[in-house]
Amino acid sequence: MVYTFACPAPCSRVIMVDAHDDDDAITKIIEAGAINCRKIKKTSCCEKVPHLPPLPEKKLREIVQLCMNLEHCCGS
Repeated sequence: MVYTFACPAPCSRVIMVDAHDDDDAITKIIEAGAINCRKIKKTSCCEKVPHLPPLPEKKLREIVQLCMNLEHCCGS
């Protein structure tokens, strides 16, 4: 299944992952977002946003779950 997650403003990135279920998608979206943000940190619009303290993992997973969408499901 393909899931998407649109990063909140001011970032305009959309993260797409192939996952087995919602929990797998949440984990993959968080990992993809973290990896990508580290890679593009010097050119990212995220640098314009004041530094925020890290969220507890449970809260981060809840936010991602609320904002992600199931785009395509094969074989169901």
